Amino acid sequence: MDNHRSVVIKSNRIVFPDGIQAGYLMVQDGKISGFETHFSGECIDYSDRIIMPGFVDIHVHGWGRGSFAYKGNKDSLKWMSHDLVKVGVTSYLPTSGTMPHDFLEASLVDAADFIATATPVDGAEVIGIHMEGPYISEKHLGMQRPDCLQRPSIEGFDHFNKLAGQNIRLMTLAPELEGALDLIRHLRAHGITVSAGHTDATFAEVTAAVEAGLNHFTHAYSGMRGFHHRELGVVGALMYYQDTYAEVAKQSGITIKPEAFDLLYRLKRDRRMVLMSDCMGYVDFPEGYEFYHYLRKETFRIKQGQLEIVSDGGETRHICPCDYEAVKQLEMNFLDSVKNIVDRLDKGLVSVARIACENPSILAGAEDRKGTLCPGKDADILVLDDDLNLVDVYCRGLRQTQLSEV
Repeated sequence: MDNHRSVVIKSNRIVFPDGIQAGYLMVQDGKISGFETHFSGECIDYSDRIIMPGFVDIHVHGWGRGSFAYKGNKDSLKWMSHDLVKVGVTSYLPTSGTMPHDFLEASLVDAADFIATATPVDGAEVIGIHMEGPYISEKHLGMQRPDCLQRPSIEGFDHFNKLAGQNIRLMTLAPELEGALDLIRHLRAHGITVSAGHTDATFAEVTAAVEAGLNHFTHAYSGMRGFHHRELGVVGALMYYQDTYAEVAKQSGITIKPEAFDLLYRLKRDRRMVLMSDCMGYVDFPEGYEFYHYLRKETFRIKQGQLEIVSDGGETRHICPCDYEAVKQLEMNFLDSVKNIVDRLDKGLVSVARIACENPSILAGAEDRKGTLCPGKDADILVLDDDLNLVDVYCRGLRQTQLSEV
């Protein structure tokens, strides 16, 4: 599909917000221009396939052969965009980590440049930046760096956002920190989503943050004060406040148990649940970098351009960044997470389209052009078979030929 011409896509199963319909999806100049139940002209025939919106990943540090959080340059974003389409992600917020100040500055500048120059040929679209930290709690660091924490500051954030070309769309912070409430009000006044994450806040402190404008929770359950019946903590707050969004990471059963996902979904339903990946892009870490993955019980390090993984039992394996088939096995991808939960959702693929496409597009401030197949939106389209394997992907109307590449 050429994104600069008019085309029509035919399918018996097109996923819209109000249900699945048979008919013809009209695309003009890379945008969805309409839907018809009858059409007699030339079309691309996907009659036996499923058509749905591309996934929007608002929390992804890296994927495949690129890691924005740890390499922080345009090449890392180029590889992320190139490889994310292979797992159904057509737009995303590259997500920073709590890293040294000068590294954050340089990575934001590079991200701004990539956003300004990338085209659909590059693959998944960067629609903004998610800053996870550096305004987080030392008590819930997870795999973040304790030596790079900063105090919440309006001036500090504005400096970051200026370097980022005003492209920061989501900020994860610990609302209990001094200065956080003022920053939350400032962020919301500028249309930026504020999320609680890596936080030891009490229920009362989260309540104050919600009143100030916080409306999202980063990787629900993980990196936050847990629930107690006398001190509900952050977990209790995200469950109690029905109008807040809550995101869950890849559904491998390792990060959170399936039952924990189901409990949260019963509270949030399609309206406020968000799926994301929180992937890292391990093979693009800097030379010599080493960290211990406390969930997987493995040590990751880059040696002579290759990823070395050593288990607690001493087993060692090496992954070459040039081997995408091996690289993609390192982390559960977005599409596989969808496959693991679709049968547990209220409305199957209609629910998937809400929690994996529409809701994250809202939080990214991109709901005017992402998240659904409604007229006026970008033609970010997934073509799936009955087992939800990718057949084709279109980004802004352009067919992504790299699906079959390595």
